[in-house]
Amino acid sequence: MADRPAALCGQRKGQPPRPGDVADQTGIATARVVALLRNLQLRDLIGLDPDGEVIRYAYPFTETPTGHRVELKANALNALCAVDALGVASMYGTDITVESSCRQCGQKIRFTTADKGRALSDLSRTEAVVWYDLAYSDSAAASCCPAIAFFCSDEHLRQWLNAKKPRRVGVRLTLAEALQLGRAIFGPVLVT
Repeated sequence: MADRPAALCGQRKGQPPRPGDVADQTGIATARVVALLRNLQLRDLIGLDPDGEVIRYAYPFTETPTGHRVELKANALNALCAVDALGVASMYGTDITVESSCRQCGQKIRFTTADKGRALSDLSRTEAVVWYDLAYSDSAAASCCPAIAFFCSDEHLRQWLNAKKPRRVGVRLTLAEALQLGRAIFGPVLVT
């Protein structure tokens, strides 16, 4: 039985576990695992497919390409939004590289973290900013996350906001402020 969890993880490496995988690894009945996962979804901690058989996202990560790529150790992962991407380093206590683009013009924005996610380094665009959207309804992944994005400048953020109808409600953050927000949200997640 000791090799079985490793074998299951190896079979689905890079993909979220299915309820049966979790049941096999934990000894919890599959029906109970499904109920627990649905309970987590009700609290907006994960997102399941309509059948409840596939975990589509678990903050801060998603299988769906979002334009926010995080290099964590040897893995390239999709983050749900800019702030989620910024919080990954603190969550794992290691430095990461984030690659995204300006939501207005598409210009690449790339940086790494330093000091285990406490600081930014190697910024490709020092004047980059983040829009933190406040439109929440049902789940962050479906409501505000798609608009929480990087912009290469304040001007491009202004242009993007001016084109939005209805007007977006949120806050403009510097990259350092967005990093602190990401740290506050995700830093405590894996602390035991």
